[in-house]
Amino acid sequence: MLFAVLAVLVTAVSAWVAYGRVRSALESEFERRLARVAATAASQIEPELIHEVRARGEESAGYLSVQVQLVTLRSATGVDDASLIDSTRATLVDARSSEGVEGLASSLDSLAGPALTRALGGIPAVSEPFRRGGRALRASFAPIRSPGGAALGAVAVEAEAAYLPVLDALGRTLTAIGLVTAVAIAVLAVLIVRAATSAATLERRLSRAENLAAMGRLTATLAHEIKNPLAIIRGSAERLRMLDPEAQRMATFVIEEADRLSKTVARYLQFARVGEEPRQGGDAATALQATLDLLEGELGARGVMLERAGGLTAAPVGLDNESLKQVYLNLILNALEAMPAGGRLRIGEAERHGRIEVSIADEGAGIPPDVLRRVGSPFYTTKAQGSGLGLFLARRLVRASGGDLHIQSLEGRGTTCTVRLPRRRA
Repeated sequence: MLFAVLAVLVTAVSAWVAYGRVRSALESEFERRLARVAATAASQIEPELIHEVRARGEESAGYLSVQVQLVTLRSATGVDDASLIDSTRATLVDARSSEGVEGLASSLDSLAGPALTRALGGIPAVSEPFRRGGRALRASFAPIRSPGGAALGAVAVEAEAAYLPVLDALGRTLTAIGLVTAVAIAVLAVLIVRAATSAATLERRLSRAENLAAMGRLTATLAHEIKNPLAIIRGSAERLRMLDPEAQRMATFVIEEADRLSKTVARYLQFARVGEEPRQGGDAATALQATLDLLEGELGARGVMLERAGGLTAAPVGLDNESLKQVYLNLILNALEAMPAGGRLRIGEAERHGRIEVSIADEGAGIPPDVLRRVGSPFYTTKAQGSGLGLFLARRLVRASGGDLHIQSLEGRGTTCTVRLPRRRA
């Protein structure tokens, strides 16, 4: 993007530098030619003629002589007008006027006053552009000096600044080109940024796919290695139940935990079975209550107060109870770990627009925005002993049933995880 901005600036500056050079060249050439015409006319008028015309006016031979010279000059060069102005800024002779104008104040005094002042001070000058009759004109003044060097008057030659419309057109063209270039570069920059973003996104997806493939192979291997010892443990516990009552009670615990561990391993095997849908439905409210019963002692030990809102008696969903318990267990344990000094755990239950919603909110430190964007990605964790799979598996299970797991967090205020699942029709 910085390159695009620099390119636009360089293009604009280059265009206007070129425009400035063209304008300067055209103005210099126009001024040089107009000054030459005025100087030529001034060199042909004797200083004495100014005194004669001023004294006798149109009746003098000098008046006729000067008028012929100015008319001839105008006809030969194509200038707009040529006139003789005395030191009082009065017009003595005007090539464009057939009637006497001697003694009248020159209109150039107001239109090109600074240049006229310089000429009457003995310095040739060309005026800035001025408008008259809807046209842009410029005037060149050449002083007529007395033998002593004093300026008695000046010849004024006016000509249309024909180069100005050309410059205006060039300026508009350069502006249009600059705008088109800026738009083109901006579009190109957007395309480049999009391409770079797409490439980065594709790279992340490929990396994620590689991670998932590796996870699939790893979990399949681990599941195979763990399930065999679990079968032996369970079989041994079945035999222990034949002994005294206390041994039977302990053996029952071993069997239940072995079954739970076996089911947990089966959940991790879902990495190797992308897209597999849960085969049985469950009840979100029942699974939540079972999870809370399981964690009742843990809540008390951590000094966490449970607050429940809503409450659903029946909440049939497409996800089975064991998967639901795994999701809730992950979310609640994360909430407890976020409140090491205790606090309130708020759980809300509701049904909205045909969807069952269960929210779990803690009063922890919250999650920074840059971390929140990555929460739920496989292998990403901020815990020293974490695997980075808990939230990923929870979200995967929920989405497999057409739902979603939304995580919202504010630093210093806590985190809220909301599980939304479509209500299962009977």
